[in-house]
Amino acid sequence: MVLRIDKTEIEARALKIRQEHNIQTYGVKDIFSLIEEKNIHLIRYPFGKDILLGFSTMFEGKKVIVSNSSEILSREIFTIAHELGHIIYDFEDNNHDLKVDLDISEINEDISEARAFHFANCFLMPEEQLTKFIKFELKKKHSELTAFDIVRIQIEFNVSYNAIVKWLHEIGFILPSHKSELFNKKHQTTSAALFRMINANDRLLLPSNTIKVPPKYYEYVISNYENNYIPFSSLQKALELLGKDASELKKDELQQVEDIDIDDIFEEYQ
Repeated sequence: MVLRIDKTEIEARALKIRQEHNIQTYGVKDIFSLIEEKNIHLIRYPFGKDILLGFSTMFEGKKVIVSNSSEILSREIFTIAHELGHIIYDFEDNNHDLKVDLDISEINEDISEARAFHFANCFLMPEEQLTKFIKFELKKKHSELTAFDIVRIQIEFNVSYNAIVKWLHEIGFILPSHKSELFNKKHQTTSAALFRMINANDRLLLPSNTIKVPPKYYEYVISNYENNYIPFSSLQKALELLGKDASELKKDELQQVEDIDIDDIFEEYQ
């Protein structure tokens, strides 16, 4: 099945957003702050590896992106860019459907997923910026790229080795034989070893296991407790997710309310 997505329009939209946020570096250096600048609630939570990558939705009129920080950082970053694609294309008409991504692949019969995937590639690795980096920083022709060069591109663009090689092939920078050669080198050596060989920081290869929620989360939970909508036990569980101590907020319970297990918030995505 051939998916009919307008790749030129998607690329233009991705570049426009980079311009709006004045991104002058080759890659997107801090996608987490950029999402917040776009007035989108970003929640990062360690759901566990291989459970889900992330999802996007609308909640009480607010756009929300959730990412799984148990996945390696480069994969989490790509997931957030992918979910931003969903926000841009699938929620612009006030569509409130939940977009859950258990796996992200360039081969997908869902046009919404294919579009979000292409947007993430264009946003994180614009063709013009890749060309400039390879020519002026690596000082290489495309046919000369080695596995070590791919690692250097990884570090600059904050994406995975596989994502870069596939994208370079898709946009015609490298031939199929070169693509196979680069993948074979990675399989023989491993990404971690390649990073060590050039003394590079391997943070992209590791999960951050970050727990981060919007400030409004605190206000919402505490307000519900203070208004006797939830018991102290629920407040305690909610704040424990963030490593916070709720004991200072404890008061005499004036009204019995049903105990809500905070784990239920995430249960349906596990």
